[in-house]
Amino acid sequence: MFNQVSKKWLLYSLLSSLISVCCVYVLSQSDAWQQLENTAFDAQSNIIPAKVSKTDIVIVAIDEQSFAHYQSSWPWPAGYYTNLLKRLNQAGAQAVVLNLPIDALPNANEEEASNFASSITASNLPVYLAKSKSRQDDSLLNYYRDAGVKIKSFELSSDLDGVIRHLPHSSSISYAFSVQDPTNNNRIHFIGDTNSFVTIPFFKAASSNLLPDHIFKDKIVLVGIDILANTRFGDTAIDRYRTPFTWLSGNTMSGVEVHANAIVNVQNGSSISTLTVLQTPFLALLVALFASYLFTAASLKKSLLGLAKLLGFITIISLFAFYHGVSLPVVSLCAIAISSYLFYFVLGFRKQQRQQQFITNAFSRYVSNQVLHELKDNPTKLELGGERKFLAILFADLAGFTKLAEQTQAEQVADILHQVLTAHSRIIVKHGGTLDKYLGDAVMAFWGAPVACKNSVEKAVAAAIEMNATCVKISKEFQRQGLPELKLRIGVNYGEVIVGHLGSDILFDYTCIGDAVNQAARLESANRLYGSDLLIGQAVYEQLSDKSHFTLIDKVVLKGKSQAINIYCYFETPKHQQALKQAFSAYCDRDWQKAHSYYQSLYSESELMVLCRLFLERIEEYKRQALPSTWGGESYLDNK
Repeated sequence: MFNQVSKKWLLYSLLSSLISVCCVYVLSQSDAWQQLENTAFDAQSNIIPAKVSKTDIVIVAIDEQSFAHYQSSWPWPAGYYTNLLKRLNQAGAQAVVLNLPIDALPNANEEEASNFASSITASNLPVYLAKSKSRQDDSLLNYYRDAGVKIKSFELSSDLDGVIRHLPHSSSISYAFSVQDPTNNNRIHFIGDTNSFVTIPFFKAASSNLLPDHIFKDKIVLVGIDILANTRFGDTAIDRYRTPFTWLSGNTMSGVEVHANAIVNVQNGSSISTLTVLQTPFLALLVALFASYLFTAASLKKSLLGLAKLLGFITIISLFAFYHGVSLPVVSLCAIAISSYLFYFVLGFRKQQRQQQFITNAFSRYVSNQVLHELKDNPTKLELGGERKFLAILFADLAGFTKLAEQTQAEQVADILHQVLTAHSRIIVKHGGTLDKYLGDAVMAFWGAPVACKNSVEKAVAAAIEMNATCVKISKEFQRQGLPELKLRIGVNYGEVIVGHLGSDILFDYTCIGDAVNQAARLESANRLYGSDLLIGQAVYEQLSDKSHFTLIDKVVLKGKSQAINIYCYFETPKHQQALKQAFSAYCDRDWQKAHSYYQSLYSESELMVLCRLFLERIEEYKRQALPSTWGGESYLDNK
């Protein structure tokens, strides 16, 4: 009954999903929220850097080693670049990208610029130069354009926190070596932190005999500044940027290496794309709905664990998507899951309080505190309807209560019944049983539901023995008050039943039904026939670890059944058990004389008198009958 989500609660779930999505959407438009998403992106970049098996990019770095080698101030003379172009042409480079501002190139006068342009033409290499929006000199650029140089944008746009994450725009150098169409809002999937590419100092690359040709063969050579501190360039920026790896390593990356990452991303199609304006709300709503379903189907404690699992699942899915080139709004998705949980917590807390109060009211008097706590933690164990389970069932009835009621005032009868039933109920609960119902002066209980328990048969039998002993004490006290003797008759059986909330829409109860229940009731009633206090069925006897107090006294075919079952009687002491075994064995073997002798010898024992009289009468009757050849001692028991 508790795991069926009502229409009202389903409406609350849908409403909470929409509210969660809308709230997170509003928050996600703020700069602070975007910073959180950017931080999540940076973390994913560190966990899953781009995998590039082979790259055709080599970086030639204008670094401290080169400055130390040349002993020259900035900007360098044209000869340095001319030597580099000649060397790269000789080695068979694919192209040269000079990632330098215009004012860093030979520009002392037009003649120097013209000469450098001529050396570019002579190199027969595709050369790319940077056109800066903030600094550009058209008169100088014209020399290079006439020499066949391709002028591209080298602008890098950082986010509000100063970190480079996005691919440059379509006119950037990043797209010069790929036929792919430019994509909007894609992010750079860096292959690693600084120095992830083959990097060679400028002076070594420009020397004719220091490096083998294969280093530059068919490579795109990017030339740029790679110096940590601005000690060489005066007012010129040193071209270094923060990347997703900076927050962990603290390193900044040279602009030339950032462009190298962007070029590789465009060439290999390995950049990170983001969701479209339609995909984002769809995914957000999907997460919200799943979160609402997950939380409404669990208790508050389990829903908190479910939230942790859901957040972990979102993280794993986000990493999986990132690995395949898609950046999910992981912070927003986690926020939706958390807000859905909080919404459920506010609504569900009161619902669970009502639910637990119902369980307390319904079961606190019938089950132990341990079982009650487990039911509160797992209310789905009480769903409306029944389920098949193997239970130990106990029926107990007071013998002599009718006579007592006739001799006693009604108020006193009620008080006596209260004392007896209270004592028996406490024993049942003490041994982990579930009180099913009171039937006048009778009690029905079972073990194994609503919470499964180990050794249910042992516990049921132990409860039955203690109930009998307690009844004897109570009866003696009543006898001292001049009241008749009370005796307790108990039957215990074990078998498969249907247990659950059974009944109608108007009235239902937590109970069990089935043949095993009927047999337990008939065993209780059979005590009258044998003059016994406690009878157990064959299924119970077979599961007992200590069988020493139980003796087989009869084989009976219950009403409506065709197969006989063994009935075992409880004896506090083993005084007469051996004699009873011998008597019943002779009885089953049709050795009437021997069986008669045994039962006759036991007849004088008060506790066995009714049992022995029954079998002595049967023996006399069977002597006169022609029993079937298949008869093995069974008789028919037609009590209800």
